[in-house]
Amino acid sequence: MTAPSEAQRLQRLHALGILDTPGDDLFRGLAEQALGVVPGTTIAAVSLVDAERQWFKTIIGLGAKETSRAVSFCSHTIETEDCMVVEDATKDERFANNPLVTSAPAIRFYAGIRLAGGVGALCVIGTSPRRIRPGEIEKLSKIAQYVDIQLLSHGVLANVMEPKA
Repeated sequence: MTAPSEAQRLQRLHALGILDTPGDDLFRGLAEQALGVVPGTTIAAVSLVDAERQWFKTIIGLGAKETSRAVSFCSHTIETEDCMVVEDATKDERFANNPLVTSAPAIRFYAGIRLAGGVGALCVIGTSPRRIRPGEIEKLSKIAQYVDIQLLSHGVLANVMEPKA
């Protein structure tokens, strides 16, 4: 399956009706599970990528609610069908000069799974370089499938409950 066009992707994202909504325990629990899959990671997020920003439906290990899309690792993840892995961000030309690498939170390791429709990513992040194992990718992919189900449920409910003009 190919990545959707940017217009289609943004349409799907906005149809979910989830941007800027409060966090909830379900998404937090899925992020916690993802964090437990990859040893040495300290940050996990369900990240939704809008036109100009990356917004976190939930994030563990970092106080931000959003970042600029320009510095977002997840912005790259939504363009791939595989798990995007950055073993050492200081050695990756896409990220070596990224402010999220050169200053706090000093990202070194990143693994992200694109969510359905390319609306965002489930990701785990660490401050030390590392390699990911195939079993870890499989487990992250399974958790991402549950995130997709929750996003779809939310979108269906939002569209049903939204008054028609």
